[in-house]
Amino acid sequence: MIESTRYPDKVFRELLVNACVHRNYAIHGSRIRILQFDDQIEFISPGRLPNTVTIEKLKNGVSYAVNPVIVKFMENLRYIDKLGRGIPMVCHEAGRLGFEPVFQEAGEEFQVILPLKNG
Repeated sequence: MIESTRYPDKVFRELLVNACVHRNYAIHGSRIRILQFDDQIEFISPGRLPNTVTIEKLKNGVSYAVNPVIVKFMENLRYIDKLGRGIPMVCHEAGRLGFEPVFQEAGEEFQVILPLKNG
């Protein structure tokens, strides 16, 4: 029997906040999408990684505020504690469950895939 995985709520919150804060709002007609499948959840946000930020740097806590006004707003609402700590936390929590999240750029979108099942 294949068991489903339960990530802590803070993982979903982090990925949702990131999708809102770091998306490229200049790309009209595209939306943030969250897709749930039997074996994974995908978080898709319009826009590519900014400047010199790479996927490896993200995993190590490098962050760049694409939309600083939205970042400040989210900080005031206490959705953001400190820039750069969220993705390492997501990686840690996934690893604790025996998974590795997938981060990738696909065209003009950034995608995070959280595995839900082993095997």
